[in-house]
Amino acid sequence: MDERDFWARLEHRITAEFRGFADEELRRTWCDGLIAEEYAAGEVRGLAWCGPGGQDRWRFTLLLPPGMDSPEQIDWSALLPDDRVTGWLSPDPKAGTMTIDPLSGVPD
Repeated sequence: MDERDFWARLEHRITAEFRGFADEELRRTWCDGLIAEEYAAGEVRGLAWCGPGGQDRWRFTLLLPPGMDSPEQIDWSALLPDDRVTGWLSPDPKAGTMTIDPLSGVPD
């Protein structure tokens, strides 16, 4: 999986993860695009379009495992959360932010 494919697949995984939240507003939230803007030590930060009723601009932080600090070092397929895990997405709709920690997922 290359980086471009990863971002497209992650967008769909985020939408599926929102559907599993207890909060009704979050269950209606979807993700319609992710753009990585900054690769920093241990994370990627960028822009996401999310929302239950429109395309609101959110900020995201994708946490990376140690040693994956640049796009060339990242194993993209290892970062895509499996469909059978949950708990890896921490949204804050009031702030318009979300943290994605793909290695923190637990079996659903």
